[in-house]
Amino acid sequence: MRPLFALILLLALAGIAPATRAAPAATLRFDHLTTEDGLAQETVLAIAQDADGFMWFGTQTGLSRYDGYRVTNYRNVVGDARTVAHNYIRALHVDRSGQLWVGTDGGLDRYEPDTQSFTHFVPKEPYRLGNGNRRVMAILDDRKGGMWIATGDGLQHFDPASGKFRTWHRVPGDDASLVDDRVNALALDSAGRLWIGTSTGVDSLEPGSERFEHYPRAASAHNDAVRALLVDRDGALWVGTQSGLERWSRAPRGERRVFGPDDGLKPGEVTKLYEGPDGAVWIGSRENGLYRWRVRSGRFANYAHVAIDDHSLADNQVSALYSDRVGTFWVGTWYAGASRVDLGSGGFTRIVRAPDQQVTLADNKVHALAPDGSGKLWLATNAGLNLFDPATATTVRVFRHDPKNPDSLIDTMGTALAREPGGALWIGSSRGVTRFDPATGHFTRRLLVPGDGEANEVRYMSMDRAGTLWIASSGGLHRLETGSGKLTTYKRDPGDASTLTDNIVRPILEDRRGRLWVGTFDGLNLLDRATGKFRHFHHDERDPSSLTHDEVHYLLEDSKGNLWVGTAAGINRLVEEKNGSIRFLRYTTRDGLGNDDVAAMQEDRAGRIWVSTSAGLSCLDPATSTWRNYVAVDGTIEGAYYDTSALRAADGTLYFGGFNGITAFNPDAIRDNGIAPRAVITGFQIFNRPVGQIRRDGAPGPIEHARTITLSAAESVFTLEFSALHYAAPQRNRFAYKLEGFDRDWVSADATKRFATYTNLDPGHYVFKVRAANKDGVWSSTPAELNIVIEPPYWKTWWFRVLGLLLLLGAGYGVVVARLSNLRRQKVLLERQVSARTERIEQQNRLLELQTHELREREREVSRNTEDLAQANRALQDNEERLRLAKQRAEDATRQKSEFLANMSHEMRTPLAGVIGMLGFALRDRQLKNTTREQIERGQASAQSLLAIINDLLDFSKIEAGKLTIENIDFALHAAIDHVASLFEEQAAARSVGFAIELAPGLPRFVVGDPTRLRQVLVNLLGNAFKFTNDGAITLAVERRPGDQLNTEPGVERPNMIRFSVRDTGIGIAAAALPRLFQKFEQADSTTTRRYGGTGLGLAICRQLVELMGGWITAESIEGVGSTFSFVLPLADGVQPPQPLRERREPHTHRLAVLCAEDFPTNQIIVRTLLEELGHEVDVAGNGKLALAACARRRYDLVLMDGRMPEMDGATCARLIRAGGEADAPVLDPQVMIVALTANASDEDRARYLACGMDGFLSKPIDEEALHFQLVRAIERQLARGVALELLAPRRPARSTAELDEMFGVFTGPDLQADAAASGAEPGADLRQRMRAAFAADLPRRRAQLEQALQGADREACAMLLHGLRGSAGYLGETELAELCGQLEALADGGDFDALRAGLPRLAQMLRAFDSAWA
Repeated sequence: MRPLFALILLLALAGIAPATRAAPAATLRFDHLTTEDGLAQETVLAIAQDADGFMWFGTQTGLSRYDGYRVTNYRNVVGDARTVAHNYIRALHVDRSGQLWVGTDGGLDRYEPDTQSFTHFVPKEPYRLGNGNRRVMAILDDRKGGMWIATGDGLQHFDPASGKFRTWHRVPGDDASLVDDRVNALALDSAGRLWIGTSTGVDSLEPGSERFEHYPRAASAHNDAVRALLVDRDGALWVGTQSGLERWSRAPRGERRVFGPDDGLKPGEVTKLYEGPDGAVWIGSRENGLYRWRVRSGRFANYAHVAIDDHSLADNQVSALYSDRVGTFWVGTWYAGASRVDLGSGGFTRIVRAPDQQVTLADNKVHALAPDGSGKLWLATNAGLNLFDPATATTVRVFRHDPKNPDSLIDTMGTALAREPGGALWIGSSRGVTRFDPATGHFTRRLLVPGDGEANEVRYMSMDRAGTLWIASSGGLHRLETGSGKLTTYKRDPGDASTLTDNIVRPILEDRRGRLWVGTFDGLNLLDRATGKFRHFHHDERDPSSLTHDEVHYLLEDSKGNLWVGTAAGINRLVEEKNGSIRFLRYTTRDGLGNDDVAAMQEDRAGRIWVSTSAGLSCLDPATSTWRNYVAVDGTIEGAYYDTSALRAADGTLYFGGFNGITAFNPDAIRDNGIAPRAVITGFQIFNRPVGQIRRDGAPGPIEHARTITLSAAESVFTLEFSALHYAAPQRNRFAYKLEGFDRDWVSADATKRFATYTNLDPGHYVFKVRAANKDGVWSSTPAELNIVIEPPYWKTWWFRVLGLLLLLGAGYGVVVARLSNLRRQKVLLERQVSARTERIEQQNRLLELQTHELREREREVSRNTEDLAQANRALQDNEERLRLAKQRAEDATRQKSEFLANMSHEMRTPLAGVIGMLGFALRDRQLKNTTREQIERGQASAQSLLAIINDLLDFSKIEAGKLTIENIDFALHAAIDHVASLFEEQAAARSVGFAIELAPGLPRFVVGDPTRLRQVLVNLLGNAFKFTNDGAITLAVERRPGDQLNTEPGVERPNMIRFSVRDTGIGIAAAALPRLFQKFEQADSTTTRRYGGTGLGLAICRQLVELMGGWITAESIEGVGSTFSFVLPLADGVQPPQPLRERREPHTHRLAVLCAEDFPTNQIIVRTLLEELGHEVDVAGNGKLALAACARRRYDLVLMDGRMPEMDGATCARLIRAGGEADAPVLDPQVMIVALTANASDEDRARYLACGMDGFLSKPIDEEALHFQLVRAIERQLARGVALELLAPRRPARSTAELDEMFGVFTGPDLQADAAASGAEPGADLRQRMRAAFAADLPRRRAQLEQALQGADREACAMLLHGLRGSAGYLGETELAELCGQLEALADGGDFDALRAGLPRLAQMLRAFDSAWA
């Protein structure tokens, strides 16, 4: 029962399934031959192909011959009887013997190819109707060797053998004569009956009869003028008239059918009729272009001129029709020359926009295609959604975007299509998706991710078997549940290797095993839907089995289950091995692919893979790995195709969308032109001149008919031109030629190089051969041949050679006689000389034997030395390897030490910044006692000294890492030295040490260099001098010594070599310590650090800075006497630098509205206090999300943005502000000035914050001078933008305790300021107490957030919370707490949660101190 039930169900489904519609009919692609190509005139009245294969065209101003590349014109020359009789040519005919006959308005001509002249034939009768009996309208073969000729004055019969004419005319009163003398057309049926079309009607003449039978037209015909006649292969007579077209089946008495609009034929005059070799009947009209009768449909197909289509018919007035022997159909037009189309190949249909139709494609740029379920197609274009019917090749309806109507497309351009099983259609665009319900006609818009433009830019869509819609976008992959509307987005996470490789997603494919493949612009991805993780496949230049390119454009699964991947560099077939590994087989242009930039792919029913590219279509047969490429000349659309725009319809028709429409075709109907072209030699030049010009009397006639040509020895340079008489696509024909006797192999050439040149050939006999192939690669089997005989020069003739030989023999005999006499005299002399030399040679031989023995001994000694050297060389190689490993370990240790110094210095800056900040706040209290202020200042100086040491460590680490840069600016040398000296004057006075500056004469006033680094070196050296000098004097000398200067050449400018020397009378340095003095972490002895302090980095930094500035440094010292440190720097002459304008720090002129985005209350207090003391209004936001909302509510003048905050960090908030904010809450001023506020003070952090849209940078603890500068910038910027700012009011008094409590949300007891004032306590202590109270009040919330982040293993949130705690601890001076938070933050960044949890008890213990203090 189950099989029966399944069969019934299958039949039922088949009954309700939509009928499969036919594929669109193949279109014709016309190429054109015009006057620009050399045609004699635009009006082509007659077309013929001669026996050689040349095409001939008759025009109103002459006759043209065409070989596919060049046009030769023949015109009447007055007084030259060899030229054509008249330039107005209406008829051409090639008889059975291959003779070309030309019907002109001056009579009948025969073309003589051997002489390229014309012979004239005219009837021997006087003119009757002007010269009408000379005006040849048509020529018809009578099948007996003669010709029927239609003229403007009667019917003629011509016998070429006798040259005689016979004429028939209209005889008034004789019904058996012609009905009209104006004969326009002729036709001959199978019975030999001649049909004559006249200006009055149709006549016929039986074979051997003298009586003409007349056939009146139908009563409805209002004009009887007959313009064309045709007897088809079925014996039916087609009659074209001024009023239309008739078909007489079984003529002359058969049924007559008059064609009209119901048959697809527009009203109007029919000018030409033609039956092709395949039996197709072609009709040329006067106004409506070309028609072809389709027997199966019983209708005419119309091919008209379309103004925007360069490959439509050239003109709608057709004046000639002809089909040549290679399958090309020619159409002569009245105003635009001749059009041709290859009927022997093709099968493609071009679907393009047709402006003459009321409903047509909205645009030719087709991005996506999808079936509608009933045989029609949905097309997404640049200008809307189209419903297209392939059966009628018409657009049924166009849907467009209406900004005022939400029940329309979400955007103008459609980029992707996907159809639900129920018929609903999803349309993707650059602004989201639209769902269209064809049943109701309603559109529903869907914005995928609000505020994310890239995520809404849809590039492809695919519906899986479960009905889930997968959407590819420029901002990731979306999974849309069409029922519930739930959206899930997959994006690339740089920190997670299992996410997408790139957010730009293009093709999506669910294979037959249910796996989801995703192509991106950075490789292929395979999604594991259970875990949401992706497996990646990339291009690897070193792996030939990897993808050809990472940019994936299309995915296809063929009928055998193979996955094909189309990329920007070819296609790939995925091969999955038994062990689960995956490799790819590549197919590129090297293998025959037409273009590597793949757009889309489809498989036909035969298993072939069709590929659209940027240059056309290509077809791969996987069984043979062979390719066939198709371009526009084959009938496809012009230009490139769009990625993923392809479809295989239910009937097997393939559709590919491109920039200029759609290419549609049935793969089984695609055929090649199998007719090989005939190769002909069309020209012969000697020294670049045609042979006819050089040999006017001895030219061999037309070169295409020549068999042999003889050249003299002087004619040493000649060129042969050739053509392929195949007109389907002449520009794609190919050639192979060879000169036998010279060329060893065939030489290949394309249509752009249709010539072969040979120079300086030896005399002899050669044979030039040339073969040709058509556009489809079909080669001619018989080459065109030309025998070439090159005669020798006279000195190479036989008689010249015999005479020369005799003269040479006579001279030789005389020379021999004289030579023999001389030889006899020389023989006696040589015998004496030989005897003497033999004796000397024997002596030399004995000496050589002795030397040979010595050499052999030396050779053995060299061999022994060579072995010793080899052993030494191996020992050297081993030693070199050990040295290399030691060097590598040393470099690693140096790098690790530099990293340690940089990290430790950075960690120490945080608590030290808190100390300096708090001491700065304390010194701002004007009521401090002098003793207390002195103690604080000493503490601040100590902190600054510690900061200087840390800065040394940072500078050293930067130098070691190669990140320290040297600037070259103009500065005043004397001023820089005076500034350095001023730093030590007070110290010199306090220590009772003499301090002098010696500036030598001749120093330049202004120089070019780095003043900051120069001051750093001088301060370091002078600091050391003061540190180690208890009494005596210290001298800083600056001079320009002649001995330090570089050698100068005349006219070459050199920098000044300036020597800076620091001399002291201190403790001195031992001679043994001097060599390592400038090394890292080195001092004179191990006790120096304990006695005098320091890191041992100062002199090492000095040396590296001096070397970076292009100089050198030295030291001289005598222990117990003193030391001299000198360094020399190249400082070029400079100019006076611009003087910076000194601005008063306060008061500011205008009040600013400032937003501070900071998550820690301690930091909020400091920033708010600083700003309000300067008179500005401050709002505080606890994170980036709140800051973004605040910018949407109020227009601020300045935003101070912390870098790391919960929910949304500072960089993200800055980007969103610059982008205009959220879609539902836009910011009021996207151009507001944003300044970064963070503890991360490196150049990399500075660059990162500026790159995300921020305008400035402030590091914690905040430097008041830098803050003041940024506030001035904000005031100037707002005023320049035309923003009205409130003038700054007088400064308000300090806030009371109650006001501070209310501001920070804490209660610390009664008003401590009043108590402090009364008791003389420090007012700064009140501020510190508020900060500690705010910090303690915020601790419970921070602990809860940290615990929650640890439970969720959220390392980013943990690091952010610990970073904030570290900054607050630094401000409060809690060094140990800040250090612990920094260590835990590093563990959180590294994801080491076990170690992080191990450190939490210690953190909790330190934080309890704040709980108890607050309690």
